[in-house]
Parts: sequence; structure tokens; C-alpha cells
Amino acid sequence: MNKIRNILEDFDCEYIENYKRVWLKTKLSSKDDLLNVAQKLKIEGLSSLSTVSPTDFLEENIMEINYFFEDLDTKRNLWLKVDLPRDEKLCEIESLTPLFPSANWHEREAFSMFGVRFLNHPDLRDIIKSKDFEGVYPFRLDFDWETHEKDIVNNMNKIVSSFKKEQEENEVDLDTDSSETILNWGPTHPASGPIRLRVHCDGEDIINIDPDIGYVWRALEHLVTKKDFIGAIVSVERLCFMDNINSMVGYAMAVEEIAGVEITPFAKWMRVLLGEVARISSHFMGLGGFFNNMGLHTLAMWNMDTREFFLDFLESYSGARIATASVEPGGVRYGLDMTMFDELQKALDKFDTTIDEVEAIFVNNPTMKLRANNVGVLSADEIYKYGLSGIVARASGVKTDIRIDEPYAAYDELDLKYITQENGSAKDRFVMIFEELKHSVDIIKQAKAHIQKAVDNKEMDPTKDHLVKVPKKLPKGEAISRVEWARGEVLMHLVTQEKATSPYRLKMRAPSFNHTMMLNHLLKGQTLSDIPLIFGSLYVCQGDLDR
Repeated sequence: MNKIRNILEDFDCEYIENYKRVWLKTKLSSKDDLLNVAQKLKIEGLSSLSTVSPTDFLEENIMEINYFFEDLDTKRNLWLKVDLPRDEKLCEIESLTPLFPSANWHEREAFSMFGVRFLNHPDLRDIIKSKDFEGVYPFRLDFDWETHEKDIVNNMNKIVSSFKKEQEENEVDLDTDSSETILNWGPTHPASGPIRLRVHCDGEDIINIDPDIGYVWRALEHLVTKKDFIGAIVSVERLCFMDNINSMVGYAMAVEEIAGVEITPFAKWMRVLLGEVARISSHFMGLGGFFNNMGLHTLAMWNMDTREFFLDFLESYSGARIATASVEPGGVRYGLDMTMFDELQKALDKFDTTIDEVEAIFVNNPTMKLRANNVGVLSADEIYKYGLSGIVARASGVKTDIRIDEPYAAYDELDLKYITQENGSAKDRFVMIFEELKHSVDIIKQAKAHIQKAVDNKEMDPTKDHLVKVPKKLPKGEAISRVEWARGEVLMHLVTQEKATSPYRLKMRAPSFNHTMMLNHLLKGQTLSDIPLIFGSLYVCQGDLDR
């Protein structure tokens, strides 16, 4: 950390402070220093830019930009701020995309939602939001949502007209005498879900791919500001239904930090337990989806069968199988009836009796290995360069896992290890999901045994220790939290105002955004048949991609 501090001290900063064990926090006095600071940080090893998060301070007439730099090797991180004029004509700053390719889509998102212009960005155009928002910035606090939403017919016409115009331009731009064409892969392709890939191809060969996302955009970061701090979890958990619990954990941690609240040991262990059950639920979907994309559906059916047992436990605990709302600021929402562990044990037993067959038939499947072993390869350098995380990063040999790097809940009391593969291929990413599935089961067994022992010794009361009180009104402040989600890093940036009853700003950085950004990089020069395989191996969830 001292080397990072030394870099910052060469520039005019409003402050430089230790924020957390693995984080420094600073604010530059001038936006003109950003590029020089970023260059020096990259040389020092902070080669990943996790996200860019604007905050619109309407009354102060300021647009504050937050950058989050990470060093995946030494686990040193920097939260850097800079102020811009809020006026749309003056709200501009140098793009970091030429230095940090991972900034590409994050700067486009900041432009689309807040109207921040990034100078010298290679492709600064709208992303996520639909065409009816073109030319307006919906996350600026003076945007009139109510008026916009009332104009339904005109909004729909703008979307339809835009698509028709795009098709007409394709006809003009392409040589009709050649074999080049532009295909719309999705947004209802069986392998894609609600995402469209504009595939420019010459016969079967891919020239380039331009992902069109936003088909399930719900403006979650806006919706949470309309709810109180507890009610916001309903929006937060809809980041992605396949692992909704860990996103709630991340949000709750940020609220607790600002509120100055420490949760109980029991609640910490329950967050581990529930979070790993949700991770397993997601990994079952990921494994099955990979083989589905190859046209083989048996694994998905097998996995769904076992997954149901884990959902039975979630239902016994929360009353719901998917949208559980089981984590909130202050701990976990419900106490634990220890007989619920019977349901969990059934799930663990089912897993133990079936996992060897899954490994033998699918993980060691020669057809899968032959098809996926040498496609979609990502090097370790590309992981750093593009800010990739989770199983995608670890499949390329990068040892990054927030449960270990920046432990939260009770993860610092568990026996954890980095699980990695070496070659970064589509096959390696599939194997990573399988190995992490087994690791999560081991973590659940550890957590279950710890809770059981503590309850038996009367060190924990499972009916009373689940929740501590969090004030309904929070002080002015901000916090970031990170969790290891099923797909990788989720970073929550929460801002509150004095005596706040709801979030002022919540940025949700989710991994599918960066991973989908890699599609053109991975598929350019490949063939159309590689699209579903490589797309499936990136383990994308449209919910966290679009938010």
C-alpha cells in the first residue's frame, strides 16, 4: 500500500486515507491528473479497473466519478474519486479505456445513464438502455421518469423504428454480391436468453460480434432509491435469480458499514450457509447450460433433480425457493429451526451419491473435451486486462477469490483454498464450475457442523441471534462491499444522505458485464458453431448483465 500512497502523493489530492485492509481511498483535486495517475497505477500492478461509478449530486451541481482499481495478485486496491461539472456540456473526462480495456463498457454505461462523456473513448455509444432513452440520461436525478413512462406508444415506436433502420443500414453497408451478412443471434435463441448478438460473418466465419444487451433492463440501481433500506433487498436480489442470496449479502454489508452495525456470529455463519446453497443452485444451472449449448440435455435434467433438494432447504428456511429475501441489513431475516438441517442433509446426501456419476459421464466426457478444449481461450494477462473474475479468472490460473482475498461473513474462519485450472479454455471453465460445486458442498458441511456445535454448546441461539437492529435513518456516508458471487466479483457502492431512509445511490457492479464484453475478442475469426459453446462457458446471467 505504501507504493500506491507514494504515487498519489506526487499529485494534488484532497485526501489519501486507509479505507479497509486491502483498500486505499483518495480524491484527486483535478480531473486533469486522472490519466497520469492511472498510468502510474497500472505500472505499479493495479492493472484491473473493476468499474466506474458516477454519483449525481444535484444540489451541489457536481457529478462525482468513482474508479475502483484492483491488483489481483497482491490484493491491493484503490478507490479513486474525481469531481466533474454536472452541466452536460462540461461533464467530460479522459477515457481510461485505452489504458484499461476493462473500462470500455463501464464508461459506456456511465455515459448512457449519467451523460458523462469520456474523451478519446474508442466506441462511446449507448449501452443497456433501450432506444426510447436515446439522448436522455435516466439516472440523472432531474430526469422525469413519470412523464417518460406515460409516453408508451411513442417509446415503442422509437424502439421499432431503430431496429428497422438498423436492418436497412445493414442492407446498404454489405456487399450484396459477397457472402457477408449480419445475423441476429437472439434475443430468443435457446442458448442466449434475452441477449442479441449482431454477428457480422462471411459464410460460417465470424468477422466480428457486437452484443446488444438490455432486454431485461429494469433500472435496478434506480429502483433501490425508491425503497427504504430493508425494502431495497427485493430489487438487489433480482440482480440474478440463480444466486440472489450473495447479492443481498453484499448490499447488507454496505448498509451495515454506514450504520455502524456489527452482526452476530450466528448471522455471519448463516450468510455463509445460505450463500453457498445459492452458489450451488447457480452452478447446477451453469453446468447444465454448458451441455445444453452443445445440444446435450441429460446433465441439465440430472442437475435440476439434485438442485431441487437444495431449494427444498431454502424453502424450509424462508418459505420461497428462489426469491427468498432471506438476508437483510442486520443479519439474516429469519431464525433457524434446527430441524431444517434435516432438509439440508438430504440435499448433501443426494449430492454425495450422484456427483461421481456426473464426473465420470460429463466432466470426463471425451466429446466435451475434444469440442471445448481449445476454444475460447483466455490468458492470465487477459484476465487482468479486461477485469474478469470468478470462475472465468480462475480457469486461467489466476488466484482470485474474494472469500479469501477480502473475507466477509464467517469465511475467515473456514478452511478455504483457491481452485484453479491452467489453460483458460471453454473446457477449463466448465471444469471450474464442477470443482467449485464440490468446494461449496465442503463449505456447507463446515458451516453446518460449526452452527450445530455452537447451538449444542449454547454459544448461539438460532431463534434469537439472527438479526440486530439497524436504524431506519442512516447518516451521510458511503461504503463499498465486495462478495464472491457465483459468477465472480459483485461490488456494491452505496451512498447515503443525512438522515436517509433510502439509498441515495447504489452501484451494482456484476461480473457478466465484463465477461460478455469478451465475446467479440473470443469469437472473431471463429465459426458460427462456436458461439453457443463459448457463450455458455462464460457463465453469463442476463439479469446481472443488464441490471
